[in-house]
Amino acid sequence: MERPATAPLALTVLGSGGPFTHPQRASAGYLVSTDGRPRLLVDAGGGTFERLGRIGADPAVLDAVLLTHTHIDHSGGLPPVVFAAFMQGRTEALPVAGPSGRDDQPGWRRVCELLFGPEGAWRYLHSFEGFGIEAVEVPEDASAPVAVALGTDNVEPALEVTAVGVAHGMMPAVAYRIASQGHSLVVSGDLEGESPSLVALARGCDVLVHDQSLPRRDIEHGHLHPPPEATGANAAAAQVRKLVLTHLMPPAERELDTIVNKVASRYDGQIDVAYDGMTIAVG
Repeated sequence: MERPATAPLALTVLGSGGPFTHPQRASAGYLVSTDGRPRLLVDAGGGTFERLGRIGADPAVLDAVLLTHTHIDHSGGLPPVVFAAFMQGRTEALPVAGPSGRDDQPGWRRVCELLFGPEGAWRYLHSFEGFGIEAVEVPEDASAPVAVALGTDNVEPALEVTAVGVAHGMMPAVAYRIASQGHSLVVSGDLEGESPSLVALARGCDVLVHDQSLPRRDIEHGHLHPPPEATGANAAAAQVRKLVLTHLMPPAERELDTIVNKVASRYDGQIDVAYDGMTIAVG
């Protein structure tokens, strides 16, 4: 595992896998740093707590956590991170953003209440003076980029976070763009395929971290994730400088060379395959 790069903006892959146990891949999680200092945690699947420890990243100093959606392999590792932040000295609320609800799927504010609220499963967190979670809901139906207010405007260097909604079956989901010091990265979260909203969000970014869970759509759960050609099409339409394939499940592992070739048939930029501990100096 690599420590966060001292670049103006950097991303460390904490988990490049999905909802399957894997000896080298934890579930989804990414750490964004500026000048070597941890700033944002994007998704917190199983293994995130352990991976933060491996690279020596202190969750107590995070500006915020951004959840692309509340599937367990993207959010189930959050409680240990929250508790560690308190135990390691955080004395103020931790902003955690996630998508609003739709139909019978609760939005992030309701999920947060069920986990950490005064009547929630881990309600004892409210007994810690000054500490807790500040739930921030992001409109899951946003078809154009919207600003995400995290209450960290006075922290330098400044971070600008924007988001759009992306299609992921019945689950409300969003993608995030993070910009700082003239550089930008986008994390797609999970999405079904070609996505005009993601293209609008990612346009001209330095790095696009894109869901490539499965090799093709005509397998179980395939309709919830993009085929490789759609991934390439999104990156090409957005004119991103680098594309990073992540959230790899076992079927994708067995066909990585074929996947990369299919992505490259639609996108002629740099393509990297994510691995746990990978650090990317953005820009």
